[in-house]
Amino acid sequence: MTKFSLQAKICILVPWALMMMMMMMHGEAEPEFEFFLQPRHLTWNGARNHCQVCFKELVTVTDKNTQVIAQTLTSDSWIGLRKHLHPTSNSSPSSMPWSHWANGDLLTYQNWYPGWPVLNSPGGVPGTEDLCVATLSFGAWVEKNCSELLPYVCYDERSSGQVSVTAVTTSGATFTWQPVAGGISHYRVEVGGGIHLTANSTDLTYDLSNLTAGTRYSIQVFPVKCERTLNPQVVTFYTKPNKVPNLNVTKVTETSVSLSWNKPSGHVDFYQVEVHGVKRSETTEGSEVDGLTPGISHTFTVLSGLLNDPAWSEASHITTATKPSKVSNLSVSENTPNSLLLSWTPPEGNTTHFRVQAMNDSNDKLFDSVVGREWTHTRQEVRVTGLPVGTKITLSVVAIASGTVEADKVTIVDYTAPEPISNLILKSTVDSLKATWSRPAGSYSSFNVTLRLDGRDVDTTADGTKPVKNFHWLKAGAKYTVIVRSVSGHLQSQPLEKSKFTLPRPSTGATVISTGRDRLTFQWTAPDNIGTPTYLVTLNSSFWGQHWSFNLVNISTHTFQNLTSGTRYTFQVRTVTDEAQSSPVTISHLTDVDKREVSLSMLCSSSEPLLCANDATEESVFRQLKAHFNHLLGDHVFWKLEKQESENTIS
Repeated sequence: MTKFSLQAKICILVPWALMMMMMMMHGEAEPEFEFFLQPRHLTWNGARNHCQVCFKELVTVTDKNTQVIAQTLTSDSWIGLRKHLHPTSNSSPSSMPWSHWANGDLLTYQNWYPGWPVLNSPGGVPGTEDLCVATLSFGAWVEKNCSELLPYVCYDERSSGQVSVTAVTTSGATFTWQPVAGGISHYRVEVGGGIHLTANSTDLTYDLSNLTAGTRYSIQVFPVKCERTLNPQVVTFYTKPNKVPNLNVTKVTETSVSLSWNKPSGHVDFYQVEVHGVKRSETTEGSEVDGLTPGISHTFTVLSGLLNDPAWSEASHITTATKPSKVSNLSVSENTPNSLLLSWTPPEGNTTHFRVQAMNDSNDKLFDSVVGREWTHTRQEVRVTGLPVGTKITLSVVAIASGTVEADKVTIVDYTAPEPISNLILKSTVDSLKATWSRPAGSYSSFNVTLRLDGRDVDTTADGTKPVKNFHWLKAGAKYTVIVRSVSGHLQSQPLEKSKFTLPRPSTGATVISTGRDRLTFQWTAPDNIGTPTYLVTLNSSFWGQHWSFNLVNISTHTFQNLTSGTRYTFQVRTVTDEAQSSPVTISHLTDVDKREVSLSMLCSSSEPLLCANDATEESVFRQLKAHFNHLLGDHVFWKLEKQESENTIS
């Protein structure tokens, strides 16, 4: 392998030092480059000419881009490095080879294939042979004859720029863009959004017309070079929304004005309504502007707007006056079965009296009075009396000025309070409750009935008119509370409540899960749809006269201890409440047997010869003895009677 000479080392290191000094002095950010493999086979000069015309130059390879370039290669390809970039006839042997790239950059990075470059020509005179560099398909460099035909790699700076949009109207706009240097033949303009437009232009400006108001448009301007589309300059903009048409006043009160208008053509997201410098937004074609001073003129301005663009439409204006003042904040409180407290805020101005009236739904006048204004109070109030129980009442107040001039009537509807119900009675089954009660005295509109379990409301019925309520699909054995109120409008009477248990259901699946000589453990399954169950469990042995009884809450297993071994015990479980209990679930089981053997010897004597030695006699005696034990012990305890075959004894 040929080694580098000292001269070659100097040729490499000096440009690197110069490059580092230049980078430190300028501190400029590197431009963004793109690389293009050209498959056509050309000489090095032909490749360079094509790169200069349609791109920027033959590629300059650096440590940062070498991997990216190598990934595009499929064969040997020219790169922008030549032994003598500008060879002359008087080149001296001391001229430095491989010092500059085709674009003039100093050589600061090398990736030679081992054995390359060959610094001495075959003739032995350094620097007399002009060679060009090709990169192999995996990225390493070799020297080649510059007239050899190879593919090549060009590079170009990534184009950039910005589009500016001016003269935006409801239906048009003008946009301009920055020129791109370097052989641009024309620009392709693409407009998207409300329209789809493609056009070619050699100018740097373009006018759009016939656009839709309030619409977002996107613009892309692609420079075209050698029929190659470069990166676009991009901008988006909105056309202005159209002004609102047909602005009208639809309603006027003392402190508010209602406006309406038609939706303008095109797109609009919301509207801005302004009066006296106060602005408010609306999303529909109308607005009720309140908080106005009574009896004066007001000018309203309405604009169309877009959520994603700050531009407004042209303004639409309308002027109108509010009506004279009337009372405000009319309210009812302290409702009783026969009276109401009516209060309001007097209007500004010279109001001296108020007429207060109360009517029922039949327009019968129940109360009518004229009261003077109390100037020392910010609120005026009147106790309206003599009203029927639980009745819907329409109340009105009219402000009076100068004794005769009346403002608009202000009304409010309310109710007198209803009386409570009485005689609440509850009846239950395992999964239902029936509540009945007596109607209240006087009028009412309905009943509100609430069913409560464990402090939580599980059923609420409003607007019932009959004095009865059935609750179904309830939990068994649960304590429910029924609360009933009579209703008049938004008012409710004092509640009447009563509690009752639903009947309990029996448990299921009782079984023994563990046994011992002195203990038995039982388990069972809780009834379906039950609240927090309480169980009464018992264990009995009639043979020994033993009995145990326990109450268990929300537990479905229990162990009985201190039992007698080999004994059959009867277990029962009942679901219970404070008021009732279910039918029992019963099973029986033996404790584990602690066996003891007892041997019995029996003597036989008979006047009949050989009777005792007869097998039939022995079998008859054994059956009689077994029947005796069965009568005495039954299945209450464990026992077993067997004959010993080896001897004439019974065990």
